[in-house]
Amino acid sequence: MRETVLLYNIDDKKARSAIQVIAVQMKVRVRAVSPSQYRMPLGLLAFGQADDQKEYLTEDPAGFDDAMLVFAGFSGGRLNEFLSQMAKKRVPKIDLKASLTEHNAVWDSVSLHDELVKEHASLHGDVSDKA
Repeated sequence: MRETVLLYNIDDKKARSAIQVIAVQMKVRVRAVSPSQYRMPLGLLAFGQADDQKEYLTEDPAGFDDAMLVFAGFSGGRLNEFLSQMAKKRVPKIDLKASLTEHNAVWDSVSLHDELVKEHASLHGDVSDKA
């Protein structure tokens, strides 16, 4: 499985560009996830084929506006390296970040987002940063 970063609502062009540069340097695949894909299982989004994803596309997307990153297929060291590079390139803070696990690979993006928002709020307060 190739290391993949799923991008959600990274609207700041400088932030998006910096993440893509880091990904190219580290030979990591980047996938921007659109709201029509939010109901697909995360594992399918990260590693599936386009043909496998068609049944999950929705015309009436339920979504969210918060910036979010999902790291799939990364070892701990590689994830730390990616995050360190983001800090060095001064990518604006993205509060909602997760690693794809065996447990959450079957979740959809909205479920993961909602869980991350709850976790972040319990630790830090409301999520308000958007990239």
